[in-house]
Amino acid sequence: MTEWQTVAELVSSIRTMDFSQRLAAFLKTELHSDHMLLLGCRADKHPIYLYDCIDTKREFLFHHYLMDSYLHDPFYLHAQQATEDGLWRLQDLFDSAKARKSYQQLFTEKTGLYDEFCLSFKLEPSRWILLFIGYREPNQSRYQASYKKLLQLQGLLSAFIRQHWGQDSFVVSSASPEKTGLQHQLSQAFSCLGQQLLTDKEQQIVCLLLQGFDSVDIAQLLHISAGTVKNHRKKSTLNCKLAH
Repeated sequence: MTEWQTVAELVSSIRTMDFSQRLAAFLKTELHSDHMLLLGCRADKHPIYLYDCIDTKREFLFHHYLMDSYLHDPFYLHAQQATEDGLWRLQDLFDSAKARKSYQQLFTEKTGLYDEFCLSFKLEPSRWILLFIGYREPNQSRYQASYKKLLQLQGLLSAFIRQHWGQDSFVVSSASPEKTGLQHQLSQAFSCLGQQLLTDKEQQIVCLLLQGFDSVDIAQLLHISAGTVKNHRKKSTLNCKLAH
């Protein structure tokens, strides 16, 4: 498939469930990256999982990063304060090489990655998209080439992101055919809970919880009361205990 065919498929997938997968394929072709993560962010809320291409240490993402470790991520903190789109490297965020190296060692230990870029797309003052692109092995010439390429692609990526998520919620469909990290988490959750013990509404709530939405968010998305969401959550927890 040619570069322009990949771009054409990406454009045609905007506002469909295939968009994130097509975006990942496009970036893989352009940057030869090992890792991609998309998060939807809102002020004073947990990040919302949108998509990932991660094949090592995925448990860190779901069990730690999305729970609370994101609060210590320099990329996340920088994007939170930014007023416009940005493209950053670790070297852009640390005042000293020693501090950067210390963070990079910890980052590699937890994620299995060595280098990472972060692009932030400010959809609204309190709503933005984070796109992380990473590499498992150090390669300075590739890293520099990828950075230059991202600078060239930044405007195009911004247009794609805004067309897809500019006016839309960050909800990922549980029926998506692409088995992303979220889909694996859902499979594990339903296996634990016993899918036959959960109603369709409860399965939908579990999906949204795993993606990062809280009870108030879910109530608004499903047009039900926060109390009803809490009752469904209690029943799901009880069913999990009964299944074991």
